[in-house]
Amino acid sequence: MRVISIYPALLRAYWERAAAYRAVFVVSLLNAIFPLVMMSIWIGMAQDEPVAGFTATDFAGYYLAAVLVRRVTGVGIVQDVERLVRSGELSVYLIRPLHVIHHFFARVLTGRVVVISMLLAPIAIAVLAIPGRQFDLQPATLALFGLACAVGLLFEFLAQFLLAGLSFWIIQTSGVAAAYQFVKAFLGGYIVPLALFPAPLSSALMWLPFQSSVALPVEILTGRLSAEQSALRLIVSAAWVALIALGARAVWRAGLRDYGAVGA
Repeated sequence: MRVISIYPALLRAYWERAAAYRAVFVVSLLNAIFPLVMMSIWIGMAQDEPVAGFTATDFAGYYLAAVLVRRVTGVGIVQDVERLVRSGELSVYLIRPLHVIHHFFARVLTGRVVVISMLLAPIAIAVLAIPGRQFDLQPATLALFGLACAVGLLFEFLAQFLLAGLSFWIIQTSGVAAAYQFVKAFLGGYIVPLALFPAPLSSALMWLPFQSSVALPVEILTGRLSAEQSALRLIVSAAWVALIALGARAVWRAGLRDYGAVGA
């Protein structure tokens, strides 16, 4: 409860920082162009007949949703944490009452507000301009979508915090993080919908954690999952989040024991 009571002030502080560096978020939005390129390719292929059950409208909805979800669940903290460890600045956080994880999580949360506010209007215009029904906007679906995005954000944040903890022993964790991002994008539905993989592989990917950050929220929003399927995959994702949280905690505890920066 003490930590929760501190969060409003922490969020206000990081909101001021996010508002001051809006240009960073503009660059982040420009990086969203990749799925739009993939969308145009798949739409072209689905003009004559559906591809693995996806029509041209389905592909449009999927990749527009992927752009939105990736901006909501995407996190980039590995390099920042690595810098704190390498420079010794982490010592400043260690003497504060809150664990450093809360500072980064507050920063991530405030960043979502800026990104979503900048992205909703362009996506709404695109949805209205493209013929057909791309999203399932029923209240129950939107509630499941919001929950899936929250789980996806937690997964992405904790996974990166775990990788960032490797900075205590590895000189460059950015390479590990880049490899992780590629695997996650490919196997998590950001580059290619999971339904387009061969059936055995597609089924296996549903049980891996990578689907949490993009594929699951997108498939819920686009109406490709029943309530039962959504619930099952949310449970799987939540289990992975709990497991990764335990792993991140263990890595950081071990790393802090070896941390030798001045003032630590």
